[in-house]
Amino acid sequence: MGKTLIINCSPRLEGDTSALVSEMRKYLEGEAIEISAFRSKIAPCIDCRRCHETAVCVVDDDMKIIYSDDYDNVILASPVYFGTLPGQALNLMSRFQPQHVAAFFLKKPIVLKPKKAGLILVAGGKGNEASAEHHIRVMFMMLNAHGYDKHKAVSLNTDILQAKNDVDALSGAVDLAHWLNKPMTQEEVNDDKREYRLRC
Repeated sequence: MGKTLIINCSPRLEGDTSALVSEMRKYLEGEAIEISAFRSKIAPCIDCRRCHETAVCVVDDDMKIIYSDDYDNVILASPVYFGTLPGQALNLMSRFQPQHVAAFFLKKPIVLKPKKAGLILVAGGKGNEASAEHHIRVMFMMLNAHGYDKHKAVSLNTDILQAKNDVDALSGAVDLAHWLNKPMTQEEVNDDKREYRLRC
């Protein structure tokens, strides 16, 4: 069975994001590890530039769980704040600087195994969730994770309808779990990379 890393970017313990994560976990097989962008010990990048020499972050905190590459699936679960991911999620993303340095400065990209990517996204209904797309795509690209465009649970009208009562979003969470329970195919990886190149 696969191992799933869930990166929960909501500050609320029992909010809309958590409702969909909980629904997905009911059907998810194998081991699941959940990291909270707000409660785990993950510091933001301070641009110390130590990774410019080794492509390794010298900060010893919970980010090492993400760096470990010891999982088969990764879920990004997040609300939308001010048109993008919450600040703590962006702090966490800043710690992908070693991957960026390795690829673009040292010209020796860090090789990570391909993974399945799933997205859980909630928003209040103002239509600005599309602005979060850039950060979502970059995070999955840094983790070599694929497929979230077609495998996601979204509840985009939470000001009126809570996610726990959003039938379509709950169904999407169940479908996401069932997809994650299956091994990833090379065709899925190739299709995702092809779509990314088209978007670029």
